[in-house]
Formats: sequence, structure tokens, C-alpha cells
Amino acid sequence: MSKTRENSIKKAVLGTILVTIGFNFSPPIVHASHHFESKLAQQHPKFDLTDMFVFNSDQRGYTSFMMDVNPTTKHKAEFGTNGVYSFHIARDTSLSGGGLTITAHLKGEQLVFGIIDGANQAIGTKGKVFGKATVGKPAKFKNGIKVWSGAAHDPFVGNSEGIIGFLTTLIGKGKLELTKFNNGVDLFKDFKSSIILIEVPNKMLPESIQVYATSAIYNIDQWVQVNRVANPLVTHLFLANNKTEVSEHVHHRPDSDLSRRYAISGMVLRAVALDGKKANLVEYSDYVAEQLLPDMIAYKVGSRAEYRYGNINGRKPSDDAMDAVLSLFMGRKVTDHANTFNRHPNKFPYVVPVK
Repeated sequence: MSKTRENSIKKAVLGTILVTIGFNFSPPIVHASHHFESKLAQQHPKFDLTDMFVFNSDQRGYTSFMMDVNPTTKHKAEFGTNGVYSFHIARDTSLSGGGLTITAHLKGEQLVFGIIDGANQAIGTKGKVFGKATVGKPAKFKNGIKVWSGAAHDPFVGNSEGIIGFLTTLIGKGKLELTKFNNGVDLFKDFKSSIILIEVPNKMLPESIQVYATSAIYNIDQWVQVNRVANPLVTHLFLANNKTEVSEHVHHRPDSDLSRRYAISGMVLRAVALDGKKANLVEYSDYVAEQLLPDMIAYKVGSRAEYRYGNINGRKPSDDAMDAVLSLFMGRKVTDHANTFNRHPNKFPYVVPVK
């Protein structure tokens, strides 16, 4: 495929996704299309978070936290200045039971890493610095934390054309057409992302954790949150017909999530009612909303991570997350038919760096 054709497809997909979730503006020229849920994310793509993972490291006794950043990444990592990227690691979904936050911010050619007590501190908080690492090179610090950052082939595997067609008919026409996924094209196989990977000794973590990631910038005269991620496709699938709630979701923390359960429940109810294969439709729709909000990924530290329909315990880069959430959405096992899981090494740094 020519580069011109590839870029045209990416821009078209981004535009369709934005229209699907209700944003009425022309899409910017970009080279990927994961999120861009808000105007801030479009204006500051280097702070647009596209994915988050938490899983058992290949090094025994460690847990890995990884975020994918900046879907405009090409041949080298591009992180933003005047901002901060954060992993929020809570003991429970209430965020009141303690935990910690590990942060990274760019200074020159290095990422500066900090740590904070608590998992829901004020936007823009960077914490106490514990180390610095040059982008593109691994580093290990005195507290045992190991890090890597750099450009890599995007680990997300997903049929974007399928989900756009599926949502267009579901929302716009009141029809359920899972056949929209039949082409099985993984649009993300040629995309790149800027990656931040942090490996933390398990002894620094609670036994069970709830994890989410945020990005923030200092904008004019205040700190503002650009994006938030945990469970995949919450905004692009489960909140796809609610522009207001998408904006609220990405700009706020999980402690406000319960107010959005109605939107997810309503969206799921529409799908399972049209599908006609489940009983107790309202009960199931409410169950899905309760599973996804507060939007955090649960993980039992030291165990094998797995993100699949029927079992969510952390999330590895190699997990088929789109199949998992589509199945949760429908209440039965379904697939997007995209399966190019050939860029998912199981050794540090768990991604394929761009050469």
C-alpha cells in the first residue's frame, strides 16, 4: 500500500470515529487514529494516551506498567513538554484506601520519574524525583524500578473499519450487524506509538491494585487533564453515542465515574436487545456498566495477567482486548477477526522498537 493511501485511510478512520461519537469538526492531519476524544487531545497529540497495560514482568517479583502515547509518532518517540504522564495505582476502586502514583515528565532528552503517595492526587502533581532516563535507553534506579521509553510498533490489534461500521448501523440505523467485522483488517499493524514502560518491584505495591493512567499539561495558567485510559474502548464503544459523557470521562478521574453508568448501560441495552440472545437485558446492561466504571483495571500482583471475556486480571500487550470488550458488549463471545499478534514479545520491553 502506498504511503499516500495509508495516510488517507488513517485520516478517514479518525474522521469517522469523531463523527460517530458526536464531534462536529474536521479532523486534523494525523498518522493514527486511536483516541483523539477531545479538542485538547487533538491540539496536544503528544499527551494523547492511546492505551494502558498492567501485567507480570518477565523478571520474577516485578509488575510492569505501560502506556502508549501520541498516535502521531513516526520514527522516534515524541513526548510533550510542560506536562506529566502518570500511572495511578490504587488499593481499591474508591481511591480512598491509599496507593501510589508514578509519574514521568520530559526534560530535554530525558524522562524524569517521580513517585507520590496516593492514587488520586491533584492534576499536574509530579512527586519526588527518583531517577532520570534518556529516551530510547533502559535504566534501573536505586529503588529497584526499571524503565524504558521509546518509539515502538503499536501493540494494539483491532478492526477499526469494523467497529466504525458496526457503530454506524447500531446508533444511526438501529440495526445490529456483526458482519461489519468480517474483513478482519488490523488497521494498527502499521502504526507507531511512543511508549513509557515502568517495572516496579512487587514489594512496593499492594497485593491487589486498581490501575489507570492520565496525562496533563500546564495550559496558560493552570494544569488540565488531557486524557485518561484504563479499560480499552470505553469511550469509542461503550460511550460512543454520548459526546458529553466522553468529554467528562477523559477530563476527570474515576471518582466521578458512577454518574456515567447510565450511558454505558443504555448503549449495551440497545445492542443486546437487538441481538435477542440474552435474557434479563436490563440486569445484564447494568452489570456491564458496573464492571467498567469506575474505569480502572484490576490486577492481583504477582499473578498471570489476562484480559479476556469472563476474566479481567490486568492486561498484557498480547491480549486480544477488542475481542474481550466486544464480547462483554454483546454478552456472548464474538470477534473482530483481526489477529495480527506478531509484534508482542514476552521479554522486556514487551514491544518491538522502531529501528
